[in-house]
Amino acid sequence: MRKTRMSLAWSIALLMFLLPAAHAEQVILPLTLDHRLLTSLVIKDTFTGRNHSAAIVGSPGDCMYIGLSEPKFTTAGSFLQLEMRLSLRLGTELGTECLVPLEWQGYITLVQQPVFDNQTLSLAFRTVDSKLYNLNRQPGSVAGVLWDFAKPRVLEHFGRVRINLAPPIREMRDFLAPLFHEEARQATQTMLDSLRGGDVTIEKDGVVVQLMAEVEEIFSPEEKPESAELTPEEHRWLIRLWETWDALLVQLITTIAIDPPLRPEDRELLIDVLLDTRHAFVATLDEEDMSQDFVREQFVLAWRDLGPIFRRQLFARSDNNSLGYLAFFTAADALAVFDRMGPSFGIEISEQGLLRLATMLTGGETPLPYSLEVDEGLRKLLQLPMLKGSDDMLFENDIEEIDLPVEEEKDPFSQVSDFFFTPAYAAEEQPYDKILEWRLPKDNIDGYVQRVRAVLDEVSLSVVARQQLPDQLHGMYQKMIVATAWQESCFRQFIEKGKKLTYLLSYNNTSVGVMQVNERVWRGLYDIRKLRWDIRYNALAGCEIVDLYLRRHALSDKAPARGMDLDLLARGVYAMYNGGPGQYKKYLERAKTGKTYLSDRSFAEKLKWVEMRDWEKISECLGSG
Repeated sequence: MRKTRMSLAWSIALLMFLLPAAHAEQVILPLTLDHRLLTSLVIKDTFTGRNHSAAIVGSPGDCMYIGLSEPKFTTAGSFLQLEMRLSLRLGTELGTECLVPLEWQGYITLVQQPVFDNQTLSLAFRTVDSKLYNLNRQPGSVAGVLWDFAKPRVLEHFGRVRINLAPPIREMRDFLAPLFHEEARQATQTMLDSLRGGDVTIEKDGVVVQLMAEVEEIFSPEEKPESAELTPEEHRWLIRLWETWDALLVQLITTIAIDPPLRPEDRELLIDVLLDTRHAFVATLDEEDMSQDFVREQFVLAWRDLGPIFRRQLFARSDNNSLGYLAFFTAADALAVFDRMGPSFGIEISEQGLLRLATMLTGGETPLPYSLEVDEGLRKLLQLPMLKGSDDMLFENDIEEIDLPVEEEKDPFSQVSDFFFTPAYAAEEQPYDKILEWRLPKDNIDGYVQRVRAVLDEVSLSVVARQQLPDQLHGMYQKMIVATAWQESCFRQFIEKGKKLTYLLSYNNTSVGVMQVNERVWRGLYDIRKLRWDIRYNALAGCEIVDLYLRRHALSDKAPARGMDLDLLARGVYAMYNGGPGQYKKYLERAKTGKTYLSDRSFAEKLKWVEMRDWEKISECLGSG
């Protein structure tokens, strides 16, 4: 019998050894409370009196009074330190008199250890030391009887302080749960429900509560064939999802850019992230294997760069949505954690998830429309002035094309108006004659191109007149504008389709007009209708974009160095115009290795033609007329 039992035990042990063990990982989701957030939460719950004060005993003017105000958290080694202004008064009441009152005013600092309570999901503070300072913040002392009266009451009061973290933790759970693949939904919910508090660490800028859970790999994604493409429905869904994400990003950026004022480096980073994110999306529209994970990956990358700015800006405010900000940051940090853990969790960010993030940020239900209207907040962020087109080019309704008028037979003498010739149409007044003026004529191409160049010179000079571009770059800038219009559109704002005239649109339906301004990249910064139908407005937008990339990215607010290769500078700026801020350094590397793109080489050729005034080359793209 004993031998049989031993054999069975060894068999079970061997079987357990041979069977694959379930793979479990510990998920740690950080809940970060910056000093300013901690301070604002304590003020909200404890310092409810006038000017952020708290009366622990009595009221100001009473014979017995303990009052605190001006709380501020900082880090002191491995502990938190809470500094407050302290007012003490102790006397003996006799009728309406206060006999022999003892009074003191100064500051008190409490050295505290934060403790997380898993039962109530709240943060408490255990005081381990206290110190007194006079009003000059020098070490001070209080009469023994007065301090004996005040100290236990102050410590007891702060021993009862609790910061309720249940709401942001609940918001984070509710945000994450729907993001996981449907097959893993139950296991995911179990994991999120089991979240518990772990270590509470003191960082330089605040406190981090680690929320922990044990989770097994809960989803095995099916590998799609490399050649698999999105269905048309999936493609439309992904575009809608990205548009919601872009609307959320704009809301985030414009929200934090209002107050307090941004640091210059933070402003530049916000602009870079917005433009690079949009350029990356436009580039993916050309890819047949566009990933369904694209939006989630963009969110995580953007959050990595912008998270510190958001915390610094939002927590510097004194409003009532501090817990909402905390919920937003905690949810965004959690999404980044699960993203790093790989595809075994099957996360798919959704439109509803993005809307929930917006709600956390604003404290109320917040739609995220993909509006094509000009957003003054974005223009202020880029420090762009109000931009106007032609006086009578305001279109209240979207139009895609206009009818071409029937042309009268021309008389031979009409050919004399060559340079600024406007085609002669039927005698009746045309509703869109300002548009028809820029229809590519069947003859006199030279006169048409000269008129377009005159517009480009006019608007580029108006940008130069703002006195922001170094003087030695004015000539290069104006040549670059002409070369860009040549490269992007061959000087065309419109094209003919049968008996209709419509705006010039890029092959992927995103860029329009003579400067091929990308409607998705520059959404909210320019009026889409005017970009399409007003050549001067389109040219001016393109000039602003080139100026933006030249000054703020290629030069980085520094004067151009003596002997700088201006042709190389211009080509690098065009690479950004074509692909976003991140392309500048990439182009310099391509130029260094000689592995430039076709678009790089083509623009360099146009720039050379402009410098040589080799206008006959225009026939290569417009025809000889």
